[in-house]
Amino acid sequence: MTRGANTGRGVHATLGAITLGGLLVLAGPGAAAPRVPGRSPDHYPDAGDVVSAYRTVRAWVDEFDLPAPGEPRAAVTLGNASGVCVILRQSGRVVGTGVDTTGDALMLRRAVGRAMGEVLGDPAVAALPPEALTRAGLRLSLELEVAGQLIPLLGREFAQVAGQLVPGLDGAAVRRGRNLAMIFPARMRANNTAGRIERLLPALAVEVGLDVMPLPDLVRRFDISLYRFRTIDLAQAAPGKPPFNTVRGDRLVLDEQVTRDAIEDLAQGIVEHLAAAMAPDTIKEVGLMGTYHPAADRYRPLIAPPVEQALAAWALSRYGRVPGLDASTATRVADLSGRILDDLGHVGGGEIDPLSSSVACSAIVHAALEHRSYLDARETPRLFLEAARRARSAWTPQDGFIDVDERTVVPPHARAMIASAMTKLLAADRTSIDAATVRQAIDAAWSSVPPHRHVSLMPWIGWAEADYAAATGQPLRAGPLRAVRDLLDAGQLGRATVPDEADLAGGFALSRHRQPGPPTSQTLRPAVLLAWMIRDTALTSPAEAPGALRRSLATMRFIMQLAVRDSLVWACPDQRRALGGIRSATWDWDQPVPVQALALATAAETLWSLDAVAGGDPLPGTPTRAGRLTP
Repeated sequence: MTRGANTGRGVHATLGAITLGGLLVLAGPGAAAPRVPGRSPDHYPDAGDVVSAYRTVRAWVDEFDLPAPGEPRAAVTLGNASGVCVILRQSGRVVGTGVDTTGDALMLRRAVGRAMGEVLGDPAVAALPPEALTRAGLRLSLELEVAGQLIPLLGREFAQVAGQLVPGLDGAAVRRGRNLAMIFPARMRANNTAGRIERLLPALAVEVGLDVMPLPDLVRRFDISLYRFRTIDLAQAAPGKPPFNTVRGDRLVLDEQVTRDAIEDLAQGIVEHLAAAMAPDTIKEVGLMGTYHPAADRYRPLIAPPVEQALAAWALSRYGRVPGLDASTATRVADLSGRILDDLGHVGGGEIDPLSSSVACSAIVHAALEHRSYLDARETPRLFLEAARRARSAWTPQDGFIDVDERTVVPPHARAMIASAMTKLLAADRTSIDAATVRQAIDAAWSSVPPHRHVSLMPWIGWAEADYAAATGQPLRAGPLRAVRDLLDAGQLGRATVPDEADLAGGFALSRHRQPGPPTSQTLRPAVLLAWMIRDTALTSPAEAPGALRRSLATMRFIMQLAVRDSLVWACPDQRRALGGIRSATWDWDQPVPVQALALATAAETLWSLDAVAGGDPLPGTPTRAGRLTP
């Protein structure tokens, strides 16, 4: 057994993370994220060497000086290593990156030298006086990633090659003769491009001196070879802090960390994240800003679309209704939700009219009916009245689901939301909408996709059924919902299913295509409804409730893994904006507003169900009634 293979087996012991459109497919019983054979501890670099190398590099950075190439201490042994990547940050912002792929004892020194050179080119560092320059390294945090063995890849197209790489864990390399170019996972995370590696692969050809061209041409004309590799990645939360081993740049959330207090902290973190995303006072009455991109420290779009703002308002109000929530928190989230709704009611220049979309109108109906006081005013807000009118007419027996412009095709997920909004109105005031029409709309939403895609209708289709049953006194149609839950339960990933990707445990293997993909924030769509279903005795018997709760807590572990926690902000240029936000995936740090809304709602439903099951008396899922609506 080689030295690298022997020490590679002890890596962990030695070192002691939504959009509204589209269709999701249930991966099926026992399905897991795609696995690629051939990954083993033998493919990692020597763990002990990596730890020792980190200490050496940290000393070089502190001194902000390198030993001469001929000095003995310049040579650093890294067993079983094919390349290194050094990233230097100042308060989370990347100020220097160095990569070397030569594989000799000086490659670490060369990589550090390149990173230091970029630091010296940074305007903030260049402005320092000479006497302060020697202390510049003390203010930098260090990330060191070392690549293990190169494992050959086969594929006729770049897309096929990219499909064999696990996002956030696998790096990619291209060799042409003696020239080797590598894309390190750490660099992809720093640029938030790990989920788009197919677009990065052609650039590797440029790094080995070739033009960008189709992969078959590169292989035929230049005899290039493609590889993947795994790494050991050490980082530190701040200068002076000890290094820690990362998995996709994160630390693993353990099952035992999923407590009621931890779920409450998660929910509070999302609330604070949404509050920080409210447009500044200099931009009046525009509500929430759009998707936050931590890597770029920007909101794009600058202002969130109306449907996303309304979803955030709905989730805040839903969280505010959790039994036992302290009064000050309940008041704060109600105020924040009400402010978002008020801002939606004022459409300024350049803003999207929230009433121009049936889907946005349906989301506004949900948010307004969930809010504890928004409709209590003497005069019902015009925004709600008009949104309710348009949501009521968004489905007709003649035209089916139609948008306000009567041209835009309404996707299945949005159809379920419209049907749910119609049932909310039915439950609040039966004279405002015909029950038979509502039933037809719900059935039409169900039939808009085949059964194996019913998960794409969650959570709204479940609440539509529950509200309809409550409003009409008819039994809840539990069969279709239980069938979807059974498939989801079978497709939930456990630690044993993904031993080398434990950060994905608790998520659901969903896909828009035939092949299941690794869990992402799309898990939130069914998760929120599954947590709610625990409390409805028509869907979950008292005997089934504890098991269903355990599965929901496993999903909460995955959601907590998606959250930007204190252990993750080391890589964020603006910690205040990023903290508490829920990422799109463990390898994708973008924080869309709908993801925040569904995560907050899932936390609320889980807290609710925790108390219900602990009390031994699961509560029926009775919808909130808002009283009669002003005509």
